[in-house]
Amino acid sequence: MHLLFLLALAAAPDGFAGNHAPIDEMTKKMMTASSWKEGCPVPFEDLALVNVKHWGFDNKVHDGQLVVAAAVAPEIVEIFSELYAAKFPIESMRLIDEFGADDDRSMDANNTTAFNCRPMTGKSTGFSKHSYGRAIDINPKTNPYVAKTLVSPKSGEAYVDRTKTYVGGIVENGVCERAFVKRGWAWGGAWKSPKDYQHFEKAAKKGK
Repeated sequence: MHLLFLLALAAAPDGFAGNHAPIDEMTKKMMTASSWKEGCPVPFEDLALVNVKHWGFDNKVHDGQLVVAAAVAPEIVEIFSELYAAKFPIESMRLIDEFGADDDRSMDANNTTAFNCRPMTGKSTGFSKHSYGRAIDINPKTNPYVAKTLVSPKSGEAYVDRTKTYVGGIVENGVCERAFVKRGWAWGGAWKSPKDYQHFEKAAKKGK
């Protein structure tokens, strides 16, 4: 057995399991004409399916799935291993295709997602970082997008006051923010405006 794999197993917290693999045919079929469409900036070959265990809001362990850029898939497994060890709760982690690739429906379910080929929020052109599999939205209702009077999802209005503590809430220097930022991801909650508390993104290296 490969030494690096053995070291990864040794470092994994008790009960955690995570892996990543190329997009299989069943997932590809589900994604086609849903989260992935002709004209998307990345082919299926540059994406990966990530499977991880995570703690839920019910304090039980659940299976979660994300589609991300293949280049960041290994560190995504590492990040969710850290979140699992800290028992950071994630209410739902299902592919956005189960919601018809509809961001509003997915966010209302507080569903954590990554890849979705779509325009940037608030714009009709240009691709979002989600279209490259290089952005993740975590507990989006608990951690809403806030731009002046706009709150997305609307059901996230109850969580706009960030002086309060919420189950699954992302805060500066919290376990979730640290796990991403130390690996070079940017957190939308640190932006001046808008505030995108659910959102983490990572730019591709030049030439990649």
